[in-house]
Amino acid sequence: MATYNLDLTDYSDETAVVAEQAMRSLGGVDHVSVDRTAETITVNSDLSYGEVLAALRSAGVSAN
Repeated sequence: MATYNLDLTDYSDETAVVAEQAMRSLGGVDHVSVDRTAETITVNSDLSYGEVLAALRSAGVSAN
């Protein structure tokens, strides 16, 4: 299992909710945490970094 910390670019509270929901809907994701102060999302997952990033982007969330 890997842990990914991604910056949520163009951050808003709505973006944070969409990002969290997108990650929770994926299989292979163990834990999701959004840090609204740092504008980041942390994902513990069996998925690759590319798969996590692609899922966020397909949900309309800009992250890196």
